[in-house]
Amino acid sequence: MRTKFTSFILFFIGIYNTPASLAQQAWFRPDTLTRVSVAGVRMLNPWGGGLNASQYLKMHLNNDADEDLVVYDRTNSKITTFVAAPDPLNAGKKTFIHAPYYETLFPQADNWMILADYNGDGLKDLFASTSLGIVVYQQVKTGNAWSWKKMRDVLYTKGFSGNINMQVSGTDIPAITDVDDDGDLDLLTFDFSGTYIELHQNLSVEKFGVRDSLGTQASPVFQRNGDCWGNFHKGNAEDFVVGADCGVVTDPSKREAVPARVLHAGNSILLHDLNGDGTKDLLAGHVSNDHISFLPNSAKGIIANFTGYSNTYPAVDPVTLHIFPAGFYEDVDFDGVKDLLIAPSIPANDANLTDFKSSGWYYHNEGTSDKPVFKLVRKNFLQDQMIEVGENAAPAFFDIDGDGDLDMFIGTGGNPVTGGFKGSLWFLKNNGTAAEPDFSVETQDYLELLSKLSVYNIKPQWADFNGDGVPDLGFAATSTSGLKLEYRYIPNKGTNGGAARLNLAEAVTIALPAELQTGDSPYFYDADGDGDLDLLIGKTQGNIYYYTNTGGSKQYTFKLETDSFAGVGINFAGRFSQVAVTDFDLDGKPDLATVDHTGTIRVFNNADWGKWTERQSALVSVNGKPGDMYFGNYLSLAVADLNGDKKPDLAIGTNAGGVRLLTNILPVSVTGVEPGDPAEVKVFPSPSVEFFKIYSSRNGTFDVFTTGGVRMLQNRRIRANETQQVSTAQWPAGLYLVELKTGNSRVVRKVVVGD
Repeated sequence: MRTKFTSFILFFIGIYNTPASLAQQAWFRPDTLTRVSVAGVRMLNPWGGGLNASQYLKMHLNNDADEDLVVYDRTNSKITTFVAAPDPLNAGKKTFIHAPYYETLFPQADNWMILADYNGDGLKDLFASTSLGIVVYQQVKTGNAWSWKKMRDVLYTKGFSGNINMQVSGTDIPAITDVDDDGDLDLLTFDFSGTYIELHQNLSVEKFGVRDSLGTQASPVFQRNGDCWGNFHKGNAEDFVVGADCGVVTDPSKREAVPARVLHAGNSILLHDLNGDGTKDLLAGHVSNDHISFLPNSAKGIIANFTGYSNTYPAVDPVTLHIFPAGFYEDVDFDGVKDLLIAPSIPANDANLTDFKSSGWYYHNEGTSDKPVFKLVRKNFLQDQMIEVGENAAPAFFDIDGDGDLDMFIGTGGNPVTGGFKGSLWFLKNNGTAAEPDFSVETQDYLELLSKLSVYNIKPQWADFNGDGVPDLGFAATSTSGLKLEYRYIPNKGTNGGAARLNLAEAVTIALPAELQTGDSPYFYDADGDGDLDLLIGKTQGNIYYYTNTGGSKQYTFKLETDSFAGVGINFAGRFSQVAVTDFDLDGKPDLATVDHTGTIRVFNNADWGKWTERQSALVSVNGKPGDMYFGNYLSLAVADLNGDKKPDLAIGTNAGGVRLLTNILPVSVTGVEPGDPAEVKVFPSPSVEFFKIYSSRNGTFDVFTTGGVRMLQNRRIRANETQQVSTAQWPAGLYLVELKTGNSRVVRKVVVGD
């Protein structure tokens, strides 16, 4: 039985806004409120977007007393921001709530970033990696607002051979901290062999009596002190050699030579007193290590002396990751004591052996910040409160149970499981309504794809693949055996509006064009109106292929029409493009949405299919104004009306394994007959029950589509001044587009089915 819609009076399509006015406003607003639960417990930040290789930092984002949380993910150069707030699920406690607005205030960063107050004004400043070394942004506050002001494109240091830009390998995480307790920030980084730590001492206080100088190329305030620092060096495997003479002195101008090194792969440095003896100890991570290494320091001040090491840290439940654990020290449970956080410091899933669903280890500190006692609480810090499928999430929506609202499906990039690295399909049931969804995670292996198929990077799409008028479940995936891009669809043996009936054993393979490659993203859509699905391909090289299907729904035969559809050609910045088609602005014409490695959403609109001349950008509302929001790289797209307002919304799947929701806020609606129509066309009643009628003042043909592009009727003839009845008894409740073609003209009307 079809669930009835709340009464909604909708007649014929008409747009209040002109294209020019649409270009001056935001199209979408981030949605952080739609509910998701797992095992009966509501998630705090379901649409946080996932996390992979996190770097945990704190600063004040808003104007309350609590520091907030900034998480930088190295795998996609993405910053995610959380504000400290009362826990809505636990009275009297505080937690971190996803606040995407603050993400837009940060500059783009790569590899690593550190928040530290270099000028003593009480505001955290930003140090970040660049190809030249280190870029510095000062935090500037005006009233209640704050922003970043770039102070240096690069920091300089006085080395043994002159003034040079201070280099930090992009694979490393340095320490920017006050080593000698004189008030200014010094810098520690491993050399390019990955063997020795270099000390670049900040002489701002010594030279000028203030801590806020960053120096210049001609007169740097940083100076290399010693051949190494701490009297140790990295050994082979996971060992360290202590007792080396680094030659660090109180007057760093005394040293003149440094030995040459070979290139290295990656190190992380965390410096803090971790045993209560008043000296700054070292937690070191290395790309070849599974464990974090603890090196106790026996000396105070600038001349450190590390006398031993342990790879079993903490002593209880020690850190053990597949590769390169990095440590971070921040209070994340609001007790005023710093806690230990561990995450892999990797740019991608090395050998596909890291489980990115659970890659943030949180140790609660039961001691003090300077004499900690760590207790492992969870291995999925923050990740347990958001949709987190591991990596490369790909969402899709369909009313799988026929109850009148949209359920959610998420294809996964894959996770290390028994038998190798495999993907699956998550199913989230909508327990709410079409206007107010409330999702619950029902299974992480819908239809048992994980156990029955050896594939990964699963990208689902619901469409009528076999031409029977009922949407089927299609999905692209990469086979683990041949590393080949494959496409299958599972025929839906259910009826329109009823529960789907799917059997993986009945899956049909669609032979994709031979020139496609792993990493390409197929999207099916009937672009030429001939009743079968054509094919758009977002290419790894950034361009978009468009194929027409010259065969049919029973035998797909693809003809390449263009390798740069809509003018989108090969481009490095926009690589890994992915597309979706719908009518966002309700003008009766399909629009093309794209995401790619630029991390932003863009839309082609306001023209017939393929005739667009420009892409709309700055589409997301940022503090009430249209702007860009960076969602990371390797994104995916899904379109659906998720709040019952008849306008298509967006879901963006992320490389970090999460989903971001965007609500369509265009001030467009449907109203009376458009002036100047070549034919008078009426579609009534709306809402309709069991049937609606079409009247045309001219001869022609008409098609009927869902807003998701599924064709319900094709090339139905209608005579001039005739009223024709269309049965909708087996159609799902929802919004439909009626397209009438008369000669060279085209008129689109909309009708709601279901009362």
